[in-house]
Amino acid sequence: MELTELSFEKLEEEIKGVKDFLIGELSPRVEKLARRHPLLLYSLRHPQLRLNSPIAVSLEDDGVQVIAAAYDLDVFGYGETEWEALDDLRHTITDLYFTLKDDARALGPMPRRVWEYLSDIIEESS
Repeated sequence: MELTELSFEKLEEEIKGVKDFLIGELSPRVEKLARRHPLLLYSLRHPQLRLNSPIAVSLEDDGVQVIAAAYDLDVFGYGETEWEALDDLRHTITDLYFTLKDDARALGPMPRRVWEYLSDIIEESS
C-alpha cells in the first residue's frame, strides 16, 4: 500500500470515531432540548400580585414529570402535566416574592438582586 492509501484509511477511521462520539454524546442532548418549550408567564394568578412584565419560563418533560423552570429566578415548579408544573411555579414565585419582601432589609447580594428584579416586575395591590 502506498502512504496516501494508509493515510486515507486512517483518516476514515478517525472520522468514523469522531462521528460515533458525536452521535453518542449529542443525541441525548438534542433529545433533551427537543423536550423544552420556552414560553412567557403573564400572570401569577394571585389576587394581590400582578406582573408588569412576563417571566421567561422553560417547560421540560424529563419523562417522569414536567418541570417549569424560571431560570432568571432560579426557581422551578413540578407536576404531572404542564398545567400543574406552571401552577406550582406560580406558587413558588409568589412565596419567593413574599419571603424576600419580608426580609428585604437583611438580604445578601444575590437574594437582593432577585428581590430587585421581582419588585420591579410585580405590582402588589391592596
